[in-house]
Amino acid sequence: MLLFVATFLSVFLVYGFQWMGTNPLTNVESAVGSAQFAVALMAILLSHEMAHYWVARAHGFELSLPYFLPFPAAFGTFGAIIRLRSLPQDRTGLLEMGAAGPLAGFVVAVIAIALGLPNTVEHVVPQLTWDPSLLDALREPVVPATGVASWLEWLMPEQGPNDLPLMVLANPPIMDVLGTLVMGSPPSRYATLDPLATAGWVGCLLTAINLIPIGQLDGGHIANAIHPKRAQILSRLLLGVALGAAVLWAGWAFWAILLLVMGAWVSLPVPESPGLTLRAWIIGLFALCSFVLTFMPAPIEMEGFPLQSINWVDAEGAPISADIRAELDEALRARLDPPAPQR
Repeated sequence: MLLFVATFLSVFLVYGFQWMGTNPLTNVESAVGSAQFAVALMAILLSHEMAHYWVARAHGFELSLPYFLPFPAAFGTFGAIIRLRSLPQDRTGLLEMGAAGPLAGFVVAVIAIALGLPNTVEHVVPQLTWDPSLLDALREPVVPATGVASWLEWLMPEQGPNDLPLMVLANPPIMDVLGTLVMGSPPSRYATLDPLATAGWVGCLLTAINLIPIGQLDGGHIANAIHPKRAQILSRLLLGVALGAAVLWAGWAFWAILLLVMGAWVSLPVPESPGLTLRAWIIGLFALCSFVLTFMPAPIEMEGFPLQSINWVDAEGAPISADIRAELDEALRARLDPPAPQR
């Protein structure tokens, strides 16, 4: 219970400070948005974990209650884990236990997206809140990256001296479908999502990652239940694919390395007989559909965008003044054409 509360508070604070850019403890608008995001995301996580728990208990598993993991960055949580204290007794139990969590979380994520999409704010270009310190940063000389920063440059998009690296969230297929049904078209690349829709996006990402058929991920349990003899080979193969997929999104390599370090890439032993029931096959098909509707090859993209083309607004959402815009343009011109060094 304490971990659940701590995770809720972490999600609430991280969304307010890092995603809304304001203090949710003092700003009413930030508090409301952060509360919506936290309630929706925790509902997705809770439904996912409790579906695992209830279905596993029904199949005779010995297991713990879920442990929720707060994390002071990204979306405020590292998800949750359940400790299995007994091995699966049959393939049907393993499949249904593995599929229950992603399916339940997917349903709640879809509801969150559907409720939040009507409040989407579309932008032709990115809209960002103006920070006066940006002018001071632009007036500093450009220093080439060295050391670790230079080594990590391959993760960043190619950009000019006056470009700002922006993080862009890709649309999962289900968001495109719901966007067309709810708004007439999917959210665009630079759209601002409502907190509920953002939580639904995170839920889709977690669903897709969990359904990848590697080791002790939920998808790994499903693959293991379908074909116990080949599940481990598939797990090794997809670990290599995930490491290589870092060229699309560095997160794939992060998850692959984490699974390796934790030993969670190894499938659980499961009896080969009896085989799967018809119900288990149908549930597995639903899990496959959920994976297809949530998977994004590059969930988070980095894009270099010209500073002068960004729609800059103040804290109240109004366009910045002509004087500030003139200062920005002057700083950008000086950056492109710096003065010659004095002799």
